[in-house]
Amino acid sequence: MDGVVIVNKPAGMTSHDLIDHLRRVAGQREVGHAGTLDPLATGVLVCLLGRATRLSPYLQELPKAYRGVIQFGIRTNTQDAEGEVFYQKPAPHLTEEQVRAAAEQFKGRILQIPPMFSAVRLEGKKLHELARKGQEVLREPRPVYIYRLEILGFQGGDYPTAEFEVECSKGTYVRTLASDIGDALGVGAHLKQLTRTAVGKFRHEDACALEELTDADALQQRLISLADALSHLPQWSPTPAVLERLKHGNFVQAEHPLWTPGGHVVVLDSEGKVALMARWLPPLLRPVRVIQG
Repeated sequence: MDGVVIVNKPAGMTSHDLIDHLRRVAGQREVGHAGTLDPLATGVLVCLLGRATRLSPYLQELPKAYRGVIQFGIRTNTQDAEGEVFYQKPAPHLTEEQVRAAAEQFKGRILQIPPMFSAVRLEGKKLHELARKGQEVLREPRPVYIYRLEILGFQGGDYPTAEFEVECSKGTYVRTLASDIGDALGVGAHLKQLTRTAVGKFRHEDACALEELTDADALQQRLISLADALSHLPQWSPTPAVLERLKHGNFVQAEHPLWTPGGHVVVLDSEGKVALMARWLPPLLRPVRVIQG
């Protein structure tokens, strides 16, 4: 079974747990995803079956959108509601105007320090493995891009909350964003709730509930073809002879007005199926990942 299925991940389940469920339903091991969600989070998880697992890097690059709730006055070691509280102080003075002003500072290109409770690797070890041993190590800030950040509502009180929407680049930790906004306000904060509402063109309203995927037939009906999943990239159908050259690792001379130098091109076979991924380094198109046989 080859293709992409968009699943609405429920709260309390890890992304790995969901993938294990799909493996059992599909009856195959070759199942993955294009960007994990924390157990606390719900929403869009782009799941990959069969040959689609080879496309993960090209789908992980897609921008993502979220809706969530920040709670102020409480810091946790995971920066979300699942962690242990290590700081708590009421912040009844906080206003909606202050929160909006602080959020403005985090639009555009920003630097984020990855949280200790994350899958980022340092010298071969995942940070969350070190964190669970009580270790904290120096992490280099990473550039991410916040395309849009909007405060939708504010609820005052001893521990105020703010509902927000954010559109961001690959690699953005939304719980770190929430924590950093709290730090900018001098009161601390953590991410109380989070839903991923979109990954590229894949929307929350189009995602299927996990309980709908009861057997292989139900899964097959929800599959998106590889070519449709990669519609955000330019696609090209060469002659059979040129396709064979590319599939055997040879460069070919080609160009198209919609291609971007250094960008990826989806190469299709005569039936419109994804044969391979290539990169255009003018004047040559260079194969980088063969999908078919």
